[in-house]
Amino acid sequence: MLVFIFLIGGCAQGYYAINPSKITYNVSNNLDDITLNYRYDILNEKRDYKLARKEKTQNMKLVAVKITNNTNRIINIGNNAAFYTGKTMIYPMDAIAIKNNLRQSVAGYLFYLLLTPITFSFNGSDPMPVGLVLGPLITGSNMLSAGSANRNLYIDLVQHDILNHDIQVGETVYGLVGFKNLDYAPLTIKLINK
Repeated sequence: MLVFIFLIGGCAQGYYAINPSKITYNVSNNLDDITLNYRYDILNEKRDYKLARKEKTQNMKLVAVKITNNTNRIINIGNNAAFYTGKTMIYPMDAIAIKNNLRQSVAGYLFYLLLTPITFSFNGSDPMPVGLVLGPLITGSNMLSAGSANRNLYIDLVQHDILNHDIQVGETVYGLVGFKNLDYAPLTIKLINK
């Protein structure tokens, strides 16, 4: 029974895609020029619990955002607009950095090969080497699942990347943005002069 609990608790988790345009945003900052709606804890809400734990241990936040350009010019996050918390400009992470902080360790599931020597006998019969099948099967399936989850996370991050993306006048865009050392600070977007 202890082995079963160990196996279930340590298994890789798939990735549940985040679609920022389908999220209900509960926080809004409207600075006349730019309207920003955002939502924290989207990984937990999407049942990506392993990634949510990694988010916490890596001291980062993945935030779903909805940005509306109310200005009379094109805005570009990173070029002429930036995220702020209070009066402090904060710098979002790129998709690769977010993926590297949140990804599941594929090689970490190799320890399941330690199950290979397990044998099982029925009513005093000769031991059957069930570990020869069980160890590689559990290892392989977890490694495939973790690798697939990492790949799908990265695809989602790239697809919803809003950094250095032109937002046209009157346009609303949806995206995913990651920040380090942010906690649950209120966010705004302000125009900057460059």
